[in-house]
Formats: sequence, C-alpha cells, structure tokens
Amino acid sequence: MNTFNIDGKKVAENQNEYLKEIFDLPVFEGDFEDIYFYLSGFYSKTVVNLTNSEDIDPLLIDAFERASEANELVSLNIED
Repeated sequence: MNTFNIDGKKVAENQNEYLKEIFDLPVFEGDFEDIYFYLSGFYSKTVVNLTNSEDIDPLLIDAFERASEANELVSLNIED
C-alpha cells in the first residue's frame, strides 16, 4: 500500500519541491493535472492523507478528489 502524508503548511512553504519529494517525481512544475494523472495510474491501494488543508490550493485538493473518484484504489483523507 502507498501512503502519502501531505502537510498543507509545508505545501504553502515550497509547493513544487515538497510535492516533488512526497510523490518521488523526477520533475514537478506545479501542474496539478500531473498529480491527478500520477495518482489515477496506481495499481495498488493508495491513500493520500491531508493535514492543514486550509493551506492547500483548492485546485490541488480537487486533483486529489478527482483521482480518488477515477481510481477506486486511491482514497483521500482530509484530517483537519
């Protein structure tokens, strides 16, 4: 199982570098569709846990939500 714990406060500090590191991407330049497609392609159970979501761009949260709807193996937990 893949688990990604994303802290909104760290996203707010340096969004692109933080998300690149969290998702172990070779490159991330801020296009949330890249995150959507990345998560939609998982073939094993994947959980995205968000904390401090008020500091996360709503469009990024939307990408997480859409990925969880498109791929039944992906789930999103908002832990505020």
